[in-house]
Amino acid sequence: MASKTPVGFIGLGNMGSPMAKNLIKNGYPVIATDVFPESCKELQDMGAQVVDSPADVAEKADRIITMLPSSPNVIEVYTGPNGILKKVKKGTLLVDSSTIDPAVAKEMAVAAEKMGAVFMDAPVSG
Repeated sequence: MASKTPVGFIGLGNMGSPMAKNLIKNGYPVIATDVFPESCKELQDMGAQVVDSPADVAEKADRIITMLPSSPNVIEVYTGPNGILKKVKKGTLLVDSSTIDPAVAKEMAVAAEKMGAVFMDAPVSG
């Protein structure tokens, strides 16, 4: 059986942590980060590679899921100084599961497209 593609995961709160754990339980290598480093501990213990920033995740994974609490958080994680779009590789799939303002999702899609990445808005609700 071929090895599975690594998945980047940013945002390990109440929703993101169980999502990332399911990926690990199903054999996917996970590269994770969160603004609260203590949120990464359990995933690291399960085998996730923990990195320092969203840009570091983008450097190591070409499939990235974000699960963030609000529109400003999404803007920062994607376009901030250490954001995904600073190091995203051409062809990367970005799946944002945050429940945010649709205008922000559209703005992130345009920014990702300029970098050669694909942004998908896939919000979830608790």
